[in-house]
Amino acid sequence: MRNVTEILIKYRALIGIITLVVVLVLAQPSARSIVIGFFFMMLGMFFRAWSSGYIDKDRELATEGPYSLTRNPLYFGNLLIGIGIAIASNQPAAALVSAVYYLFFFTFLIVIERKRMKKRFGARYEEWARKANIFFPKIKRVTQFNFNIALYMKNREYRVLFYSLFVIAVLVVKYLKRIGFIGGISK
Repeated sequence: MRNVTEILIKYRALIGIITLVVVLVLAQPSARSIVIGFFFMMLGMFFRAWSSGYIDKDRELATEGPYSLTRNPLYFGNLLIGIGIAIASNQPAAALVSAVYYLFFFTFLIVIERKRMKKRFGARYEEWARKANIFFPKIKRVTQFNFNIALYMKNREYRVLFYSLFVIAVLVVKYLKRIGFIGGISK
């Protein structure tokens, strides 16, 4: 089982890219689906960006800002982005592929991460874990805003923005081709 875990962790980005390509191939976007999907993607990008300004990976236990609401705000942001892509795809099969990926893969990663964090931070992690939801954010007022732009840049979170904009661009082009706006002129 350890080998499977190591393989999944090592190739998690590749697995995500393959899943995304399948979703984009299946996609049959409409103008409405793109707008609604983009809204969810923006929420996810915001949540990830906000989270990345609080986390100094493997050095300190992040407990403020979004980490006071959920132990996994980056994964929650990913879910919102995935929901947005699924909506924008406007295709039930694409949404199903996306849902299976998120349910399986992120559940797996959360379990692995929890073990790693418990080992690394011990009782401090346990105390914080009792206060923050495991995945979906608590609805409560956040009182400490110590967002650190240097951490955002160090974590290279801006890449998620670029990737998300690329995905939307692909869906827009696919939609424009489908309605004959691009490549629809025939002799």
